[in-house]
Amino acid sequence: MKIFFDTSSLIEFIKGNKKAVELFYELSKLDVEGFINDVVFSEFLFHYIRLSSQISPFKVKEKGEISKFIKEKEPKDFIEQFQVLTSDEKTTELAYEFMRTYNLLPNDALILASCKQYDVSYLLSLDEDLGVCEREGIVLLNSIEKLNKVDK
Repeated sequence: MKIFFDTSSLIEFIKGNKKAVELFYELSKLDVEGFINDVVFSEFLFHYIRLSSQISPFKVKEKGEISKFIKEKEPKDFIEQFQVLTSDEKTTELAYEFMRTYNLLPNDALILASCKQYDVSYLLSLDEDLGVCEREGIVLLNSIEKLNKVDK
């Protein structure tokens, strides 16, 4: 089962959000190929710095302390469990189309475009904006109930 993990699912998981933790736990019981793209990689690390430092990532950068919060293994060990899908011209063209068609912001459009381009049928997200993915034949997994309805 190929699943794209949106930033919201990753951040809420590390924050201990009950819904996200339950989804990850249920997914751990299945044969899952996990995917992210460069947008999710960037957004996740940005939010991770904010959560770890309790201040703005820009302030952390100004202080020269990014390495204090982005250690050699952590959170790299967490993010490495996902395959990173690369964006190319086709991805950006699709993303642009999705922005115009579904009124999506660029990062959400790039996430949807990555799923579509790489034939990833499931998107784990707690972001309401990505509800449009179903119009593109991608199943939004945002609850245990939705996950239980999926053919595994």
